[in-house]
Amino acid sequence: MKSQFKFLLKSGGTAVFDAANNQLHISLTSGDPRAVTLSYSESRLLQLLLDSPGDTRSRNEIMEYAWDNRVVAAGSLNQAIFTLRNLIEDGTDHELLQTVPRRGYRFNAQYVVDESTLACAAAIADAPTANEQVDAVPAAAAPTTVRESRLARLLRSPKLLVPAYGAMCCLLALVALYRLGVFDGAASDLVIEDVAAGPTTFHFVGDSAEEIARIREAFKPALDAREDGLAGHVWINRSNRLYDLSCVRTDGATENLIFLEDNPMANLQLEMVRRCMRGWP
Repeated sequence: MKSQFKFLLKSGGTAVFDAANNQLHISLTSGDPRAVTLSYSESRLLQLLLDSPGDTRSRNEIMEYAWDNRVVAAGSLNQAIFTLRNLIEDGTDHELLQTVPRRGYRFNAQYVVDESTLACAAAIADAPTANEQVDAVPAAAAPTTVRESRLARLLRSPKLLVPAYGAMCCLLALVALYRLGVFDGAASDLVIEDVAAGPTTFHFVGDSAEEIARIREAFKPALDAREDGLAGHVWINRSNRLYDLSCVRTDGATENLIFLEDNPMANLQLEMVRRCMRGWP
């Protein structure tokens, strides 16, 4: 994975990112350049997205790379995205660091400067002037230009608006029907198993009874503990190598945790339930 990246800002400035040193150098069209030291996780997150601009990275993939083998609150990724967007002047429309609904995040490839982009810019600078290009265009090219102009006018024509809106409404209707469960045969049902362990009720969420059994076995030490202070409800879901815990304590307070299943912490599942139910120390 590369460690040096350069990308454009919407204001016309540029940013150079040195992943090896967690440094983000920002040069604006006015004012002095400034250097910002990113946190370890922010740096790893930005490096992952810039290494394959335009590719969507899932939340799980980002969490594993940026917070390797560390326990973090569920909002840590959202906070890191928020911080990076503000640093690169993308806090309003999110045109650079883009959210892909229900999939993850990606960096807009149109703003990333690479060697091919620089070579293209140099070629444009060395190209003949507009007058020279006009003189060089043969007469036979004129009909093509006329056809392209007609096509452009057709694409902008109001006549296409009604079919376009109709297609968009059909798509939205299909999405709504899917969310309502009309196409149940196309997706597996969610399985939830409730297990009462003293004052705590565990809710295991998975795609199958087999997966629920695996999660329950992993959290057996927490089920057997029945410690004072562990009272309330715990929802546990596993996705890839990540566990997601959502807790509601008896006083109404809530907590969310995300952690990797191969975290080397001793009594990992029990400790995570403790932190979730009692709050962070």
